[in-house]
Amino acid sequence: MPRIERELTLGIDDLCAVNEAHLVMLASTGLIEPAIACELAEALSGIREEGEGAVPRDPAREDGYFNFEALLMARAGAKAGGRLHVARSRNDINATLDRLAMRRMVLDLLAKTIALRQALLRRASQFADTLMPGYTHMQPAQPITFGFYLTGVAQALARDAERLFNAYGAADSCPLGACAFAGTSFPIDRQLVAGLLGFGAIQVHAQDAVTSRDYVWDAGAAVLAIASNWGRFAQDMYVWSTQEFGLVRFPDSIAGTSSIMPQKKNPVAVEYLKASSGEVIGGLTATFAILKGGHFSHAGDTGRSSLAPLWPSLRLVGNALTIARLVAEKIEPNVETMRQRAGAGFSTATDLADCLVREGGLSFREAHHVVADLVRDALERGLNPDELRHGDVLATIECVLGRTIELPDEAVAQAFDPGRSVEARRSAGAASPAETRRMIKAALVKLDRHRARLDALHAHLASARGRLEERLDKLRQAVPSN
Repeated sequence: MPRIERELTLGIDDLCAVNEAHLVMLASTGLIEPAIACELAEALSGIREEGEGAVPRDPAREDGYFNFEALLMARAGAKAGGRLHVARSRNDINATLDRLAMRRMVLDLLAKTIALRQALLRRASQFADTLMPGYTHMQPAQPITFGFYLTGVAQALARDAERLFNAYGAADSCPLGACAFAGTSFPIDRQLVAGLLGFGAIQVHAQDAVTSRDYVWDAGAAVLAIASNWGRFAQDMYVWSTQEFGLVRFPDSIAGTSSIMPQKKNPVAVEYLKASSGEVIGGLTATFAILKGGHFSHAGDTGRSSLAPLWPSLRLVGNALTIARLVAEKIEPNVETMRQRAGAGFSTATDLADCLVREGGLSFREAHHVVADLVRDALERGLNPDELRHGDVLATIECVLGRTIELPDEAVAQAFDPGRSVEARRSAGAASPAETRRMIKAALVKLDRHRARLDALHAHLASARGRLEERLDKLRQAVPSN
């Protein structure tokens, strides 16, 4: 019963569409009589209108399809209802249902990925000038801006969207007409069925059509990348929200509290994101483990059980993308703390080394050694970067290199300034506010292109559905009702 309930609850619209398209094809090729086609069209239309609640749940009938067929035969009559199964099998029906479900799931994930990117880019534009420390190895490295960071996350998700579009294409071929696995002797029109269901092509080889589920790996690769990206984003927010870092804070709408400690504000939204990445990996691993053990033929494990752990994982991805969008929209940077931290931790050390190269004529390796010794000495003396002076730099140069150089005082002061550090980084893809805004603008253009592609796919499916409904109406009108 759970299997029957799941198949009918989640797939009744697809099951109706598969039956409707097959009926139109049988009538078009003359494989069923107009009167029979009319009766079947009327019965199918009634079932679609009433929905999955109209279909009985009889465990003796094994699965959702046989329960659906029993209802169809009861409404259209045994003679008419039994004609619909000519030139097909549950094997190609189920393979087609899986692909229809995958296409719909991918479109949903695309929409949610686009929404998350939109939120990230909107906040990135808002905080393109907000200084913060950038980290490598979780140590202060170089100053950046919060907007620059958020833009990078959005860039990664743009590649994930491309992977999802590829996954849609991998699933967009129709197995219907392959029958059990060797095709049929009836003169069917597989292209017509594929077109009425909105597929871009037929899955040609009959055995491959009912046996293969390899399009799952295209979707799997896409969602694994997405889960990795939202997981890493969540990990940063999780750490940055601690009192020890204090870089961001969560409003109550995406935080929880303690049942005993009234001061607590727990980052439950990002904890959910961190955990859900692992759940996605688990579902995909189970799917692969089942599929790889099957023969290259139809069987219960490859044809049905293999995808059972996948669908919950994909729905989880959709939920996580929604939560990640909420986090992106709601999280607030502690602007003053970020600015202070950007100037601490000697994160402008690279800028000082660059200054020694530009202004003092040192090689970069010489400059690197000088600045490394300068920072080491400052840490031993308990000095912060803003407490170092021009004379400290010159003394370190003489100690390390055994010579003095001409070095403008103003150049050293500017090298220690994190704001000037960020502003100066204007190479392609760099962290300056101007370059960050240029990247945001380019990312929004790509976002619009992806949204247009998504809209086009939806329009294509809607057009196919319209053609199918039109053909069904003609079948219903072909024979006058008594």
